Amino acid sequence: MTVKQRARDLKLARRAKRHGMQNSLRIVMEARAAGLPISLAFALVQQESGNGANVFGHDPTIFVGAGNVTKAKYLAYKNARGHTRMQGVGPVQLTWYGFQDQADAMGGCWQPKYNLRVGFQHLAHLIAQKGERAGIKAYNGSGDAADHYASSVLSHKATWHRRLA
Repeated sequence: MTVKQRARDLKLARRAKRHGMQNSLRIVMEARAAGLPISLAFALVQQESGNGANVFGHDPTIFVGAGNVTKAKYLAYKNARGHTRMQGVGPVQLTWYGFQDQADAMGGCWQPKYNLRVGFQHLAHLIAQKGERAGIKAYNGSGDAADHYASSVLSHKATWHRRLA
């Protein structure tokens, strides 16, 4: 990465932080590494965790709204989770155990950088396969709810594009 690119990324992260986004520099770095547009990365994180917070989700299963993700809480969750009682974890709300385990293999799903890395790589892969809107929809699932999800993320993307311009 060039000095110029690093300065630009710091500027983008500071702008995002002024808009309340946590982990903003990490989001920029991981989005770049995955090949995602920065505005889309912030949009996904906003949709999933509101402000990039490293928190547990609110799916109607275990660890509902358990607050901040720490190593100890995550390991307790993982021990109880198995392959059937999954909960969203972290800034991109990794929910499927396979993605959580992938982040664990990198250094820990409880750490935002690995959580973001797995989520962004997965989204980039889906977009490469299906196109932007369909890839975003597939990130969430299928059906009407996933279609609404894609519309919401794309709306957030437009907002982030303006904020970061």
